Amino acid sequence: MKAGCFLLLFAAPLMQFHITDGRGKETSAVTIEFGAPDADGWRPLKIGKVKGEPVMVWPFDARAKQPDGPEPVPAIVMQRGDEKALANKAVVAAAATPVVLGISTVDDAARRTGFTSAALTRAFGDLGAADDAFEKGVGLLYAGKYADAAASLSIALRERQRQLTRVPSDIYPAAMLAGLALTRAGKFDEAAVAYLAALKQRPSDDVAARLRDEALVKAGKPEAAGR
Repeated sequence: MKAGCFLLLFAAPLMQFHITDGRGKETSAVTIEFGAPDADGWRPLKIGKVKGEPVMVWPFDARAKQPDGPEPVPAIVMQRGDEKALANKAVVAAAATPVVLGISTVDDAARRTGFTSAALTRAFGDLGAADDAFEKGVGLLYAGKYADAAASLSIALRERQRQLTRVPSDIYPAAMLAGLALTRAGKFDEAAVAYLAALKQRPSDDVAARLRDEALVKAGKPEAAGR
């Protein structure tokens, strides 16, 4: 049994990454290394091979879990202060995600990415006109247009859940953002469902669990909270 377990562990696939730079181009100028998994299987990420002054903006919290299919984990590593990155809405949405979720501030994001707070604020505001559902939803949520943000982010979440290779580091933030937008739009039942999708990716996440319980209470279903 021990030998069999060892062989299974040895055969487990290593996490692979598809890394793009601030301009949306695939890059080999940097590599990403990962640490030991937590109880939910999520690994901390850090930049390995370095050229220039790279900043990882996606995954948004530098954590990833092995996808359930053969595709690599998408990652964005921009060069700090690269002005052309502000024209890439994928980069801007990645930088805005922790701000919208309340994990950091615009000033924090500015210090990390090398932009001014004013430049980031303008770029975040422009996301509402994006074609991509996730990018648009982040911008609308940042602008306080909660009903419209909820519609876009719900689409983005469903897109990620229906992919042949489901990527937890893409699903989790989409679920958290959709839950936040739905809550602020007063759609508490739907918000609870979105937060449940986040919890399926990170069962030990106290924040997602608390927000789901709060949504259920507001939906008039306090008996379902905590389950």
